[in-house]
Amino acid sequence: MNQSTKAALLSALVFPGVGQIVNGHKKRGWSFIGLMMVILYLLISKIMQQASMVIAEMQKKGTPINVEEIAKLSSELVSFSDNMFLNIALLLLIVTWIVSIIDAYRSGKK
Repeated sequence: MNQSTKAALLSALVFPGVGQIVNGHKKRGWSFIGLMMVILYLLISKIMQQASMVIAEMQKKGTPINVEEIAKLSSELVSFSDNMFLNIALLLLIVTWIVSIIDAYRSGKK
């Protein structure tokens, strides 16, 4: 397996930025890793915030925990701006991952 393919697979399957580090582009690789960590942190913290709102509302109402009730409360409590934030963050995560794969492949060719 040649170096460019190996780097692209590492960035695709292990974590974005690993392929760049293997290729010797450490600053670029750590930049991708840092950016992905920030995006993942923002996504997870927002999801946890929404989950705690749903749990607090269920405890306040005293409703039993079941899937239907969780789905209903989630749709009622989550605002449009929260959904927009999650969609943009998820799109940014996917785009960054794809750019990392392409960059690892191209930097392995040089």
